[in-house]
Amino acid sequence: MNTAPITRGVRTLAVALTAVAALAGCSERTQELQAKKPDQAPYAGGDKAAWESQIRARNQHQNEYVRAPARP
Repeated sequence: MNTAPITRGVRTLAVALTAVAALAGCSERTQELQAKKPDQAPYAGGDKAAWESQIRARNQHQNEYVRAPARP
């Protein structure tokens, strides 16, 4: 009984599957932001006053003078 052709076929199939799996990991999706059009305002589709209020609050949390404790 000659098993060489079967072994060669299995080996070839394993190599081919490994190559396909390795090449599948090389692709990269685009990382472009597609949530809004670039010519729209950041608050488009929402309340402008609420958006500006949230931005002000977020900026105050990053203000070092507000975050730092007062010296005695």
